[in-house]
Amino acid sequence: MTSNGSSATKHSSFAAGGMGAPKAEDVFPCWCGSGKWQPRVRGRGFHVLQCSSCGGYRIDPPPLHSARDSAPFYTDYYRTVCTDAQAIEMPAGSRSAAFWKVAERFDALCRVKRGAVDIGCGDGHLCAELHAHGWPFVAGIDVSETRIERAKRLYPHLTFFDRPLAETGLGKSSLDLIVMDAVIEHLPLPLETLREFLEFLAPGGRIVLTTPNMDSGEFRLLRKRWTSMLAPHAHIFLFSPASIQRLVSEAGFISECTGNYHSPLYTPIEYLKRIARGDVKGALWRAHQELGSLYGRLIDAGHMLFAVARKPY
Repeated sequence: MTSNGSSATKHSSFAAGGMGAPKAEDVFPCWCGSGKWQPRVRGRGFHVLQCSSCGGYRIDPPPLHSARDSAPFYTDYYRTVCTDAQAIEMPAGSRSAAFWKVAERFDALCRVKRGAVDIGCGDGHLCAELHAHGWPFVAGIDVSETRIERAKRLYPHLTFFDRPLAETGLGKSSLDLIVMDAVIEHLPLPLETLREFLEFLAPGGRIVLTTPNMDSGEFRLLRKRWTSMLAPHAHIFLFSPASIQRLVSEAGFISECTGNYHSPLYTPIEYLKRIARGDVKGALWRAHQELGSLYGRLIDAGHMLFAVARKPY
């Protein structure tokens, strides 16, 4: 990760500074292809820039610059959190994944069809939940080899790939659902990626995106201290409701639903457990983040943004 970060810093106009420094839009243009980057937040070692055209955001310097860097970057990134695991059975009717929060708002997602793919599937939990819900074919894709190895150990009866969708052998127009839970913010080329995924969906097939909400109460209140979701070490483009709608529309989808949701508040017991472990600093950090969550509830702007869109018939 260090080498990627160093490379990004060298290519960042805001990090480089000085006379003759290239413009940010020339070094790493916005996915929308227009507008200029405007500094909005200055953090420790990073900036948050906003595009004057689509209203979306970017981390400067980005953690990586091209799609070919993604596999080694995230394989290394997740290596320390992936440990040996035994296969487990999902409890009947389990719905722990964020996808179900979206399905509560857009109930058409609860209808079982033929094939579904979870992009950035991590340990494969949503794949198992969709399969248990009745989907006959479910596959998980993740560029992190370490996470796919773990998913295969956890759910050996499901299909997982550690390569891009285009290299899986799945047919064009063969899928009815593609889920990207907290993935789009990691992609150097989000528009091109969604255009590619559109080809794999059957007419009327849907894509579901979740990503940090840059119109949230958390970002408005915490700004650079919203470190849990800005994640400058891993995120590239960040979105508002308007910019995510523009993204799916320019990719060729028909936008059907956009909204946001909140996560459960930290409980007193969870704070006490942290303090008991000697993690007082972590408890204070968590309390600070929760202030943003409370403000988000007050103004009805949750920390996670979602968008549901379908392929035209």
